[in-house]
Amino acid sequence: MNHEKILENIDQSSAWITWEIQIRNRSMAALLNIPLHELIVNRHRAIRYPILIFKTLYILCKNDIRILFVQNPSIVLSMLAVLFASIRNMKVIVDAHNSGIYPLEGRSKLLSWIARYIARKADAVIVSNSYLASAVELWGATPIVMPDPVPNLHEAEKITSERPYLFFICTWAADEPYLEIIEAAKLIPETIDIYITGKYRNKLSQTQLDALPSNIKLLGFVPEHDYIAYFSSCLMAIDLTTRDNCLVCGAYEALSLEKPCIVSNSKVNREIFSTGFVYTDNNATAIAASINQGLHNLKQLNIDIATQAKSHRSLIEKQVFELKRILNS
Repeated sequence: MNHEKILENIDQSSAWITWEIQIRNRSMAALLNIPLHELIVNRHRAIRYPILIFKTLYILCKNDIRILFVQNPSIVLSMLAVLFASIRNMKVIVDAHNSGIYPLEGRSKLLSWIARYIARKADAVIVSNSYLASAVELWGATPIVMPDPVPNLHEAEKITSERPYLFFICTWAADEPYLEIIEAAKLIPETIDIYITGKYRNKLSQTQLDALPSNIKLLGFVPEHDYIAYFSSCLMAIDLTTRDNCLVCGAYEALSLEKPCIVSNSKVNREIFSTGFVYTDNNATAIAASINQGLHNLKQLNIDIATQAKSHRSLIEKQVFELKRILNS
């Protein structure tokens, strides 16, 4: 099969379905030229899931879909897909994020069993790195390694700030060391602010809020346009996780906007994000040291991140071509 035919053979008989808005879904579906269905219902789960299941089944029954891509999470969506495929001539490709492979950080035996079942029943499981691929392969599933594409983010209007700042991408989840970031703010120059995104309500006590360092700015929920504007205007981004083998979305967004970024010091981060990034352990002292190191080397980091972005785009082009070849075979 020649190059042109491979690139054209992923057509309207494929579909990508997700139950959340996530940049990876949009980037992957666009690169593969697959129609994306973002089904969003902002209701309580008792109402949301029946509506989403109905909408998903409507799409599957209405269209002659040969290859269905779904994101896990949602584990409910992924289970629905593999069950539907068992009664319909359709292949299922599961794009599994870390929490789709290790739901609730592996604390639930039932959800972990379901995650393994989904992976084995799917025709293939897309994962972001070779470490997750090894885990999936041990389950008897078929992994395909595909790091996130560089998202297509365009710089928004610059934020006017009184002082230079770092941009900490945070959802206040259990795997994000946000308390360590707050402590680290006390160990960096007071003239450098740290802006923190995300809904922090119920995550910090009133005592903790009252004791915040003066250079910590809590932004709360940030709409997409403002998020990109804040990101585009920062000195450096920060996106940390305590999860093993997890590639955070903020690092890919940093590549898109060509902003240096501080990420957790893991083997997978060093392999994927090789230049333009600063690595840190997830404790306050190490984070502060990495911030100071990044500020000191900022000029070179800006050069390196642009080179890394170009290199990553080239890598993704090759892997997308290989993924299409596998699907068409």
